[in-house]
Amino acid sequence: ENSDANLLQIMANIASQISQFIQRKQAERDVRESDTRKSAILESALDCIITINHEGKVLEFNPAAEKTFGYTREEATGQLMGDLIVPPKFRQLHNQGLKNYLNTGDHKVLGQRIEIIGMRKDGTEFPVELAITPIFLPDSMPMFTGYLRDITERKVAEEELRQAKEE
Repeated sequence: ENSDANLLQIMANIASQISQFIQRKQAERDVRESDTRKSAILESALDCIITINHEGKVLEFNPAAEKTFGYTREEATGQLMGDLIVPPKFRQLHNQGLKNYLNTGDHKVLGQRIEIIGMRKDGTEFPVELAITPIFLPDSMPMFTGYLRDITERKVAEEELRQAKEE
């Protein structure tokens, strides 16, 4: 009778381990599927998607960002975003804004759309619309994802409309 109880306990332990194994494999598959979905979205997005760490270094630079700004993902990754796509006259303001947010949590640009000036690899400046989302992970400094769109054509159309109204 004691051996039956021992056998039942062993079988229960094995069943528990199998169950944990299956749950872990399911969780791993779910994470892989989620990563694949997110990667597909990032790769095919029409807007530029750039993620930076708390130091301002580029972590992610999607194909739309490559096309718009003229840097490859490899060139951009690990570089200070401000040095790549922020015109020199605005870099100090950009760096101060990042530092101020990290020190105080005070922000002026998060969670809204703003129009700023971007800079391509060749140095040309152009108008962009920007929205920034902070990303908070447990036990780490925040990251920030910027969604940027070249609005040159829209600005040209707005100016043409304004001039037409003045005539």
